Formats: sequence, C-alpha cells, structure tokens
Amino acid sequence: MQPPRITPWRAAAASLAFLACWKAAHWLALSSGWPVAGAIDGWGWVAIFLLGFSWLIWGAERLAQRYEARRGRVSPLASQAQPPSGRVWNPFDPLAWYYGRRAPRLRQTMALVTAYSAGFFALYLLLHLSPARGSTEPFELPEGGGSDQAGPAPRTVRIQKQVRRKYVINPYSSILFSVPTIDKVELRVGEETRHEYRAGYGEGTGTGGGIGSGTGKGSGFGSGTGRGKVRLPRLKHPDRKWDKNFGVGGDNNMLVQYGVLTNQKVADKTEVIDVGQIGALTPSQAPPLVLVTGADTFQLSAADKKILKQYLLEKSGMILGDNLGGGSFHNQFIQAMREITGVQEVPIPRDDFIHVRPFVLKGGFPIVVAHGGTTPLGWKVDGRWVAYYHPGALTDAWRDDHAGIKRDVWESCYVLGTNIIFYAHLEKNKWLEAQKRR
Repeated sequence: MQPPRITPWRAAAASLAFLACWKAAHWLALSSGWPVAGAIDGWGWVAIFLLGFSWLIWGAERLAQRYEARRGRVSPLASQAQPPSGRVWNPFDPLAWYYGRRAPRLRQTMALVTAYSAGFFALYLLLHLSPARGSTEPFELPEGGGSDQAGPAPRTVRIQKQVRRKYVINPYSSILFSVPTIDKVELRVGEETRHEYRAGYGEGTGTGGGIGSGTGKGSGFGSGTGRGKVRLPRLKHPDRKWDKNFGVGGDNNMLVQYGVLTNQKVADKTEVIDVGQIGALTPSQAPPLVLVTGADTFQLSAADKKILKQYLLEKSGMILGDNLGGGSFHNQFIQAMREITGVQEVPIPRDDFIHVRPFVLKGGFPIVVAHGGTTPLGWKVDGRWVAYYHPGALTDAWRDDHAGIKRDVWESCYVLGTNIIFYAHLEKNKWLEAQKRR
C-alpha cells in the first residue's frame, strides 16, 4: 500500500494541527507549572519559523513557474523566459527589474528570505518584550484611607480567596501558575482575623469596605487616585539573575497576596523598569518601591548611581534588594547603597515599624538560603528607610513551589513582603501630602 500523497491541502492542515498542538502543550505546561514550558515555547517558535520558511519557498517557486508559463518560453530547453515588455515590480516574479538579469531566481530567493526573517524576528521581539509594559506610566497610589497606628496585633491570618465563585483556595497554599485577575477575586475574611484598623493612611475618598471595622472608606492612601494601584516594578540590570522568579509565579504571587491581605488595589501583572526610566519620571510619578534581585553582580555606572540617589532622596523612593546568589552580589549591593545613600547600613530591629505593620512578623526572621547572612540591613535617611536588603532569597519563597521551604517560613516571607511594600507606599503618601501642603 502506497503512503498518501502529500498535497498542499494536507500540508496546510498538518501545519495548523502543529500550531494548535504547540499552543495546547505550552498552555498545559504553564498551567501545571512544569519547567519545560519555556523550552516548549522556544522550540515551538523555531518550528514555526521553519514552517513559514518552507511555505514561503514553495509559494515563491509556484508563483515564479506560473509567471514564466504565462509569459511563455523561447524553447522547451531554454532557461530564460521571454523578457517582459515593461518594468515588473512584483517581488514574486523572478524577472522583476530589481533582481537584474543575472541569476534572478537566486536573488529573488535571497531577497524573500531576508525580508521574511526580518519580519518574523520583529514580530517575535514585539510579542516577547511585553513584560516591560507599564514601566514608563506614572505610578499612582490607590485611593482610600486608613491608619498606620494599629490596634491590637493581628492574629494568624487565614483568608479564603474565591475566584468567580467556582472554587475556593487558600491564598497561603501554592498559587496556581495562571493567577486570576485581582479584580475577579472575592475575599472572605474571618471575624477572628479582622483588624481594628484599615491598611492605609490618611482620609481617603474611596468607597468600599476596608479591612476590619473601619469607617467604610476603602483601604488605601489619602493621596491616591481612582486609577492608582500598588505595583511592584523589578529593576533590570546586567546581573544574570536580575529577573529570577519574575512575573507569574514570583513577584505576581506577592502582588496577589498583598491585595488579599490589605484589601488594596494591586496591578494585574508585574513589570520591568530600568534606571533611565526611573530618571525620566517626575518625583510624584516615581514608583514608591523598586525590587532589585541578583546572584553575582550589581554594577552601576556613575550616571546610574546619580539617578538612583535622586530617586531615593528627592523622589521619596525605596529599594528592596534580594540576594539570590552569594557574596559578590552581597558586597556590591551594600557598597552601591552606601555610595548612593551617603550613609552606612545598620541591622533592622525585629520591633521596627517595617516588621510589625500592618502585620507582626512572628517567629525568626525568614531566610530561604543565607546567601548574605541572616540579618536584614537597611539604610535610613532623615528617619526613613530608603533601602532594605534581604540577604536570604526572599523572592524564592514567593514562587509557586516556595523553593521547598517550610510553610511557616514562606508565610513569613509573604508577610514581610507585604510590610515592606506597605511601608514604601505609606512613606510615599506622607511625602506627597507634605508636597501638597507646601
């Protein structure tokens, strides 16, 4: 029995089937948190490029033969068709004037392949550079109000998160790789975990219930806006692990947890920002907090250090550094913060505001891997922490698998992240209100 003949229709059906199977496999890997998701995506794009290349060559050849057949040949054995009567502009016609009369088919193939490759890679970059979205947009605080002077310390936080009323998950359990939009999450806070204050600061104008027995105004900040959301931009720098745990499954988990615990509006997705973009934002538009991670180096130019100094000291910004590697990043980050802030680092006490508001950091200080010791360090200027350094892979605990550490440790890492984010936004709000009074 002879195998079925390959026809254009069958080849097209096979190409479409491959595309559907590739996207389905990639979606399944993402949903399941499999580490092969990136490989499936990358090799799939390679296969798509080769498929498109094959179709281009086949189509160009068929069209060239059709044009030559229409024009007619001088003789059955001739290799050149009769010359056209005028200039031909069609790129699929090998006798187009810009291909010349010497080896026009070869030049046509080279031109089509070059144009196809350039267009394909431009599309690929356009689709894969999207994580930098929003980095140049002004940062605005969420509107609302609250107090940073809390009542009794909160008990163990136990919050159920319901997604579209279809299923209920515990936000402290391993979060699915595909995290739902925060606007579609309905919170249920048990009476035993309610606070006697709302997470925020100032007399906001927002509506909606805040955490605890507040006055009815939403949790947020007096200088916030209706468009404002808590965002967590990650600084892009030369270290190879600047983006480890970035996006869904890492920073995004932390954003979701912050929204659950504080009832403040948070961004749907995480984002990237670079030093130049920070410098381009006005003081009121600059982000309250920038996350910096690395494993080997943290090398900044003199111009970068000047911009970050202005960001910390003149724009009321704050940097959260997280060591994901070892001694090199540890030493270089500390030295950079000394130069930028102009002050020496100090250990941050366990009873410091940043460790007890809005949630008390219970137990020992949470460390995943002690790359740079077990003590958090900070740089304080004019009574405000402008930089916080976590020496033990804080963002590893935010991953879906929590880096395999104990539950009480990764729970504390979420609480610590919430407190640091809250502190940065609280100080930014105070600074904005002071600017208005001036």
